[in-house]
This record gives sequence, structure tokens and C-alpha cells, in this order.
Amino acid sequence: MRVIKWLIGIIIVLIFILSVPVLFVARGMTWKWTSFAPGNTDAWIGFWGGYLGAIIGALAAGVIAYFVAHKQINLQSEKDNKREKQFLATQLRIEKYQETYSLLSETNREFGSYLGLLVEYYKFEITLDDLRRRDNQSQNNIMAFRRRLLGLEPFVEGLKDSLDVIAELHEKLVDVISTNFTFPNVVHEGTVMPSPKTRPNPRIIEKQLMELTYYTGDICDKINIYLKNEIEQLEKES
Repeated sequence: MRVIKWLIGIIIVLIFILSVPVLFVARGMTWKWTSFAPGNTDAWIGFWGGYLGAIIGALAAGVIAYFVAHKQINLQSEKDNKREKQFLATQLRIEKYQETYSLLSETNREFGSYLGLLVEYYKFEITLDDLRRRDNQSQNNIMAFRRRLLGLEPFVEGLKDSLDVIAELHEKLVDVISTNFTFPNVVHEGTVMPSPKTRPNPRIIEKQLMELTYYTGDICDKINIYLKNEIEQLEKES
């Protein structure tokens, strides 16, 4: 609306500019004090026609050039804004991928620490209370990582399904550890610790643990590929 009003104003000004010189020249050719200039009426009309035509042409060209430049500036501004939004969106995805990768890696390290923890217990290097305490801390860490990962699901393709699988595998692992180690049936509060021969061997959970860590590591590898592609796209946009 503002552009239309501005255009109407320009047209009115142009009409005024075009009409005033014509009237002035037509009237001036009848004045006595202008009769000293040589040439007949037709010649002067031709001169003024060419003179005013050049002025009008220059004004018209200037107006057209202004509108073309204005249009180009607007188009360039829109392209720059779009490019900037894409750039920021790509940066955001990169940050989310990096955060997801880091959290999954930390989670995987917690999974991997289980085996070492159980070996320590199996070798009588730590007590059952130590095992339970450290296992409880590890579980709390994993749950904290999972809560943070849940907030990243909208930014990482397929993350929700992957986290569901990880949670299912982790639940199985926890059941095995709880049943055989942290709360084994052969151990009761206040009783003497069983001998190594009666203790469950850590290898009974090795299969579940390896399946879980391999799966989580595979998700990290996929996210790393996504991250690499996003960084390449960011470099192209910049």
C-alpha cells in the first residue's frame, strides 16, 4: 500500500513537471522580449520538444532504474534472510547432533563399566555393598543421560526408536545384574559372602552387555555421519 501511494505521488509530480515546461514554452514564444532569438516557431518547437524529451526520458529512466534497484535489493534481502535462517538451522542441528553423540557416548561408557565392576566383585576386590552402591550410581547416571536424550528426539532422525531399543536392552541387563549380582539369591543380608566358586561368573551377562554397547555404539556412528553431512552443508552455505 505504501509503495502504491508513493508511485501515485511520483506520477502526479511527473505530470506537473511535464506540463509546466510545455505551458511555459508555449506562452514564452508569444512574449515580445523573446523575439530577439532567431528561428521560426517550428524550429523552436522542435528544439524544445527534443530538449524536454531528453529530460523526460532521463527522469523516466531514473524512475525505472530506481524501481529495478529497489526490487533487486528486496530480492537480495529475502535471499540473505533465507540463507541466514538455513545457516542458523544447520548450526542448531549440528549442536544437537553433537550433544546427542556426547550423551550416547557417556551412556555407553556407563554400560561398559558394568563388566569391570562385576569382575572386581567376583575377585573380592569390592564388597557387595560397594557393588550395590556403585551400580545404583551408574543407574542414576544412565537415567539422567536418558532424560536429556529424550529432549533431543525432535532434532535427530530415528532417535526415539533407538532410545526405545536401548531402554529395552538395558532393562534386560539390569534384571540379569540384579538377579545374579547385586541381589543374588545366594546372598542375604547378614550372611557370610559366598565363595568365588558359588558366585555367578560375570560372563553370564557378557552377551547382553556386548549387544547393548554395540547397538549404542552403532547409533553413535550413524549420528557421526549425520554430523559430518551437516558440517559439509554448513560449509557450502557459508
